Amino acid sequence: MKDFLNKISNKENLNFEEMQEAINLIMTGMVGDSDIESFLIALNAKGITETEVTAAATVMKEKSLKYNLGDGTHIDTCGTGGTGLHTFNCSTASSFVAAAGGAKITKHGNKAISSKSGSADFLVESGANISHEREKLESIFEQIGFVFLFAPLHHEAMKYVMPARQKIADKTIFNLLGPHTNPCNARRQVLGVYEKKLINMFSSVAKNLEMEHVMIVYGDDGLDEISICSETTISELKGGQISEYKISPKDFGLNISSFDQISASSSQESLLHVNRAFEGEKSAVQDMIALNSGAALYVANIVNSMSDGVEMAFDLMNSGQAAQKLNSYVRVSNEL
Repeated sequence: MKDFLNKISNKENLNFEEMQEAINLIMTGMVGDSDIESFLIALNAKGITETEVTAAATVMKEKSLKYNLGDGTHIDTCGTGGTGLHTFNCSTASSFVAAAGGAKITKHGNKAISSKSGSADFLVESGANISHEREKLESIFEQIGFVFLFAPLHHEAMKYVMPARQKIADKTIFNLLGPHTNPCNARRQVLGVYEKKLINMFSSVAKNLEMEHVMIVYGDDGLDEISICSETTISELKGGQISEYKISPKDFGLNISSFDQISASSSQESLLHVNRAFEGEKSAVQDMIALNSGAALYVANIVNSMSDGVEMAFDLMNSGQAAQKLNSYVRVSNEL
């Protein structure tokens, strides 16, 4: 490990095999907390490469608890988080809209770290039971077409890096790995990032990991979602090809809204926003859910374009189908 630490301290990148070995040592408890801390700080100072993220993600995926669910068409909407902006739980809400439209969702997520309400906090606030054994998760997925994979329960090897991460109190490479390590090996994804410079890296990592269809999104206002408040930059991997483009709410007949219309100071407020949107209340929240749901429905191959997906998403919310999907998940998660 000291050789790897010396190399990155000298601003030299690790190759794929070196990074795999370093992360494997860390995630098997073979490296002390101080060396892990030094390694992560040195990586940040050097700058993390696409190869290093890909290698680390392969190790983390190997060490996660794995679930063989569905027919391989399921999607994830797990992003990086870390924006420090306090908005409602858009990606989680969008997952239920997409599920109501027939998409199969294996939602990977965690509690709030930089926000007021993470996906886990939102689901618990809604009344769901997010702690489940394998058989229960499989049954929920079979019945609902949606399952939530609470990250700490599926990545036990992360316990070796938590002390160092907490001491550093800043983003590290492990903030970049969660979205690439879905325990159900989802190969289709809408993935938000907290910095624009990560867009190209993440689409390249997705290609390296042989993902099928991924939209890496970054709101130009700083959101790791498709934003209703600004244009959004997207890097799309489809059919092995990567393309980059911008979209605006105006492209879908929607008005650009102000940030305060989508903010949420707690999981309670976030759930209130989502429930109102699911009841058919027209708002910036409903518009933003439609944009992100439209992307999810497109990536899941339910529709042929994001525009068709946005139109479908509004119908699913206004008809009560999205609310019914959320309520069904809450009910079944508590019955099993």
